[in-house]
Amino acid sequence: MTDPDVVAFDELALADLVIDRVYRGGAAGNAGDDPLSKLLRGVGNQGGFRALGSTAKDSAKLVVLYTSGAEPDWPDALDPYTGAFTYFGDNRSPGRELHDTPRKGNLLLSRAFERTHGGTTGRAQVPPFLLFDKPGTGRDVRFRGLLAPGSDRLSGEEDLVAIWRTTRGQRFQNYRARFTVLDTQAIPRSWIDQLIAGEPLGNSCPAAWRSWVESGSYTPLLAPPTVIIRSREQQQ
Repeated sequence: MTDPDVVAFDELALADLVIDRVYRGGAAGNAGDDPLSKLLRGVGNQGGFRALGSTAKDSAKLVVLYTSGAEPDWPDALDPYTGAFTYFGDNRSPGRELHDTPRKGNLLLSRAFERTHGGTTGRAQVPPFLLFDKPGTGRDVRFRGLLAPGSDRLSGEEDLVAIWRTTRGQRFQNYRARFTVLDTQAIPRSWIDQLIAGEPLGNSCPAAWRSWVESGSYTPLLAPPTVIIRSREQQQ
């Protein structure tokens, strides 16, 4: 019996992105098992930052943020109740300048947050960020939401901060970025196609993303916990 909350590996190319749905990885035992490169062709099969388009040339059309949750020194964290998400950049060892990373993830963050505070024209140049995490073992990934840089709870000086860390006596900087998960239950395949075609505000654009671009207002995905009412026997 097919699980409706899981998308099979051979169905990824045509699948929509649905909140908390799992997307199966392959079983060949190599890098080709990565589901994200099949789900969003062109984003690559490794790393936490995976841009569709060139980050170095400032041509990213969408960005996947992937977190495994396995790095205690860099605790990416999603608050599902408020829609707040904290993500750490990709300068995680000494010897490099803040923006000088192989995948240019920190450079991408710097540009995105600067443009977030640059009015409608700036926000229109920010690529949508799609959050995925690791739900268990193997190559499977889980879609956690559509992200907009920043938050209506933070100032422009608080949403992207360069922090110092020390390892083996050597100091270096990395970014701590704050995002908001927007109130969008699903990303249709038609919008992904429009993003690839360079039409981010096409007719399939989610309302929450359009509102953020045009007005700067955040519509967070709020998911308060359910209230469990105990039976009389349990209360006694």
